[in-house]
Amino acid sequence: MTLPRFKEIEQELRQRIVDNAWAPGAKLPSESELTTEFSVSRITVRQALAGLHNAGLIEKVNGKGSFVTRPSERPDLGPLSGFYEAGRAKGKLAYGKLVSARMIKAPPFAAATLGLESTERVFCISTVRFWDDAPVGYFQVMGPEARMRRIAEEDLETNDVMTLLETQLGFRLKELTCESTAIAASGEVARRLDVPEGFPLLRIRSTPFDIEGHPLCCAELYFRGDRFSYKWTLSR
Repeated sequence: MTLPRFKEIEQELRQRIVDNAWAPGAKLPSESELTTEFSVSRITVRQALAGLHNAGLIEKVNGKGSFVTRPSERPDLGPLSGFYEAGRAKGKLAYGKLVSARMIKAPPFAAATLGLESTERVFCISTVRFWDDAPVGYFQVMGPEARMRRIAEEDLETNDVMTLLETQLGFRLKELTCESTAIAASGEVARRLDVPEGFPLLRIRSTPFDIEGHPLCCAELYFRGDRFSYKWTLSR
């Protein structure tokens, strides 16, 4: 099925934004320049720009033109974005310590989420998260090697992964899926969180998606239930 011309132009401009060809804050070409580039009428260009505006990718400033919007510096998308902020809001010293950053065989849930074969490998970043020097959570974030190595270069001791994806890597996030389960602590997780084997933990598996609906990474987060609770609000 052939798309309307304005929709084709919208998709082309959207891709330039997603690929960071036009960085956040950049001014788009004028309507006249776009009509010349795509050999279409001004109304066709305006329809394409309206689609980008409705998607929150651009904003129009009267008398100045259209500009690429800036991703939120503090995306409110679940535990991958709010751990440090939640601790600081409670007046706690919140920080993390990097445990490892290495290639591993993709766990079954990660392979399924990221669309990988069962034999493929992912780059895994493991951190322990603290509030007031007490271990609260053990985070494992997995994804494509190049992307995850880039995240590992950033300050994971004070910045959440979702924030880094937007502010440092330039991704635009659409949504995040979460699944929570009560489990018993075992092995490495129990040792890192300083709890005995069998201690009850809250496990959250989460995946952020970009505006095209592609999974950027996936995470398995373990929390001590005696030190952390996960709250959320659903709106309609």
